[in-house]
Amino acid sequence: MNKLTKVCFLLFAVSLSIEGFGQYNETIRSGRPGQSIGPFTVGKGIFQIQTGMDGFGYENKSAGFKGDGFLNNTVLRYGIAERWEISALADYKVETINDNGLESDLSGLAAFDIGGRYHIYSGEGLIPSVGLQLRFRLPVLSEDYEIDHVAPRFTLITSQKLSDTFTLFTNWGGKWNGTNSTGTGFYTINLAFPISGKLGGFVENYGSLTDGNFDSRFDTGLSYLVNNDLQLDILGGPGSNDGVKDFFFSVGLSWRSKR
Repeated sequence: MNKLTKVCFLLFAVSLSIEGFGQYNETIRSGRPGQSIGPFTVGKGIFQIQTGMDGFGYENKSAGFKGDGFLNNTVLRYGIAERWEISALADYKVETINDNGLESDLSGLAAFDIGGRYHIYSGEGLIPSVGLQLRFRLPVLSEDYEIDHVAPRFTLITSQKLSDTFTLFTNWGGKWNGTNSTGTGFYTINLAFPISGKLGGFVENYGSLTDGNFDSRFDTGLSYLVNNDLQLDILGGPGSNDGVKDFFFSVGLSWRSKR
């Protein structure tokens, strides 16, 4: 285990001992739709599942490289204290890659992360609420996506009410791939707003920086609150970076079991 992973595990353990105020909300708070997550936890004794099916594609015409496929992403969250939750993430991917006429099929468990989130501060108005999430990708993946080491990922999370209509979410963090020591910085900026009744929308910019190479993308989507404990969503977006054009679309749901 490298020094960085040890430090992340230490922070993870220390935060377990911190108590706080209630996080339970009248309506479900979900990490879907979009790339951004919010600073609040689910609340003590609450179990929540967020799952979706994605379709994606990418192409670099000049390099003769393209691919497409599907991905199931599932996140499980459980509140063990009022400001603290534990969570797990699993991605199962199926894709076909064509490299200058040579086609290959990949499939299997592409990600398995464990970790937790701590809600640091509850803001009011323009003063943001703040949270921190730590997760660790484990080297238990399928052969097509295997990694060599535990790969940590940390995210500093903010949300603030800009007005009665708009809420701004931001995520700032770093992650490692589990195969080398190169880290990647990432960010998301998400503007969420109500549309009508139980229907809401968002627009979002997100990106990453690795070894001086900056990528940026946009997405947008809708959420529909079926009831206080069930939300449906749809989203998608394009990207164009360094000659590679890509896209994705996703449909999913979030559900919680109240105490």
